[in-house]
Formats: sequence, structure tokens, C-alpha cells
Amino acid sequence: MDDSATDVALTACAPSEEAALTPTPTMSAETLVILNVCETAQGGVGRYQDALGALSAHGFSCHVLLPDSDLEILTDTSRAITFSRPKRGPVAILQLLRGFRAARRRVRPHIYFFHSTFALLPLLFLRLSRDKTPAVYCAHCWAANTSVSETLKKQIIRRIEGNLCGLADLVVNVSHSDAETARQNKYRGRHVVVENAVAPAAPDARFDLFPRPTSDTINLLFVGRFDQQKGLDILLDAFRRARINNPDLALHLVGEPVRSEGMPHLPAGVSHHGWIPSSQIDSFYRSADALVVPSRWEGLPLVIPEAYRNGTPVLAARTSGMEHLVQQDQTGHIFDLAPTDLGELLASLDRKHLVDMRPNALALYRDRFSLDRFSRELASHLLGLVSNGKARTSS
Repeated sequence: MDDSATDVALTACAPSEEAALTPTPTMSAETLVILNVCETAQGGVGRYQDALGALSAHGFSCHVLLPDSDLEILTDTSRAITFSRPKRGPVAILQLLRGFRAARRRVRPHIYFFHSTFALLPLLFLRLSRDKTPAVYCAHCWAANTSVSETLKKQIIRRIEGNLCGLADLVVNVSHSDAETARQNKYRGRHVVVENAVAPAAPDARFDLFPRPTSDTINLLFVGRFDQQKGLDILLDAFRRARINNPDLALHLVGEPVRSEGMPHLPAGVSHHGWIPSSQIDSFYRSADALVVPSRWEGLPLVIPEAYRNGTPVLAARTSGMEHLVQQDQTGHIFDLAPTDLGELLASLDRKHLVDMRPNALALYRDRFSLDRFSRELASHLLGLVSNGKARTSS
């Protein structure tokens, strides 16, 4: 492959190669360089890159390779390297591999960190080139979990990801549910769980964004893509049913339709706000009485700790282990993923009870989903890879 090929737009949004390898006043000579590799930074993958910035307190410097179209997702682009990807497909995979080859030569990392399913291909490329540099893989929700029924396609996906993930020295699962999937399906490799985390809420977040005509008004919030995975169709059906018995319910949607799926019909009482800048999202969480997460599958959805950091209770579906992220009647409620069950829960909500849950929700964020906990756990695993005597052998 030619790194200078004209069909590859490799853009460094970072210092030059020499600068990236030279310690600065804020980087000790012992700083360990990580190259994160992302075929996409959409959704939780991009926000995970922001969380990895907390590793700097433990002696790591994180660079990230991602599509140029996803660059704006990152909060900090100072160590981002992009490759051109007009759209997903075979050509995009080739661009990813070319971009990876160029990035690894420039950054020469101590550790590679591959994110999501298609990043398994650069991991395979790395090992085929006989590069034994320590590598980490994170699925951010195993691809096999994205299909409920047992199909031939699901079996093939399970075989591919279950074998290729073993090429990494460490597999990081973002939830205990993901780790259980790997265990049940006998995925290769050494697996650990480091639960997702998020930064503290913005200190200036508002709590009065949504109208409250009466003291009994309950403002519910949904944050996510309008697609099959996120289950908005189930929520809208359930909300329509619930509002017949509880007219004080209001539902606020943050997000947009994706791919070929159009805008759904919104029943009375539903407000659509579109995508909200990350600098403003805490005001939406804090103004809501509860967040509803009706997803059909997830890894560990970051919307849950984001709600908790604002003291907002969570109503989560009993899928993908999300029931283990909510303390029933303490930080929220769990429901079976069906419009009837969710509708009954929404109709029964009491605002005073939701308000009483807010201190518990905030406490759970601090105890379980803080960046400090996340960075300490992950740094310990990463340092273990390096201290095991694996030398940098990339060429």
C-alpha cells in the first residue's frame, strides 16, 4: 500500500511526527503513547475517546485515528488523525487500513486500542505484519447482540468477532452484559470489564428548560438515534397508551432519524428538539424528571450515567443487562420491553417519588460511573500489558 496515495486524505490535527514523539513540559519521558483506531466515532465510540483523555493523569498520551467526517464529534481534536471516508463500505475499509498503516508509522505507539467491529480488520493487519506491540480491543457492544433471533448471519458474525478479538492482548468489555456474551460464546482472548463512565455534569446546567403547567407534570426524556436499536417506536406507542390515563405526561426527544428511517409520527404531548450540542445536553437531563431507555440492545449506554450525573432517575428496559444499571425504586425503574409494560409504568409514575430518587441517582454516578474510577481501572490494565515485558516492535 502507498501511504501517499491520492485517494487517501490523511490529515493530522496534531503536532508533527517528531513533536508527537518528543516529551513536552506536560509529558514525562515515561509517557506511554496509545493509538486508538476507530472505523467510526459515531455514538458511544466518540464519547469514549473523550473519556480516554482521563488517562493522561496516569502517564498516557492518547492519539486517535478516525474518519474525517467524524472529527467534530471529539471534544479534543489536538491528537486526532483522520482518513477520508465519504461513506461506509468496502472502499471505506480500504481507506481505514491505509490510514492505519500511515498513522502507526507516524505515532509509533506503545499500545494500540481498537474500537468496534470493523476495527478488527486493522488489528488483523497488525498481527499479519508480525507486529507484536500490545493491542487492546473493545467492541462497545458485541455485533452478535444486535440480532435477537438466531440466524446464519448472527452465527457468522459470532465466529468472526469471537476469533479476531483474540488477536488482542486484552479485550475490554464496557459492561458485565458484554462480558457474559463473550463468556457464553467462548470468545477468544483475555477479557476484563471496565464499565463506561462520563465526566461530571456542566456546573451551569439549567433545570427549567421544559414547561411545567402543573405541579403534577412529568417531563420524560429520550436521547438517541431514531432507529430500531434505540427502541423509540416502542416508547412512542407506550407513551400514547399511558397518556390516556396520565395526561400530565410530556415526552421530550433529543436525536434525529438515521439512515433510511424517516421521522416517526409523534403523538400529542411529544416535543422534538433535534440533536443538542454536548455543551447543552446536561440542561436537558437536569430538566427532566426521568430518562427513558427502551433500547433493544446496548453495551453500556452512556445516556444512563449522563442522566445520573445530573441526578435524573432512569427507566430502563430489561435488555442487555441494563437492569443491573438501575437500582429499582431507588435510582429508577426497570420494565419489560413491550409497549404494554412500558405504558403501564409510565401511567403509574408519581413526580414526587421521582424527585425523591434524585439524590440516589447522583450518588450512584459518583460511586460507579465517574471518570476517576474508569481511568484508574483502565490504566491498571494497560500498565499491566506494558510491564509484562512486551517491547515496541512496530516498524
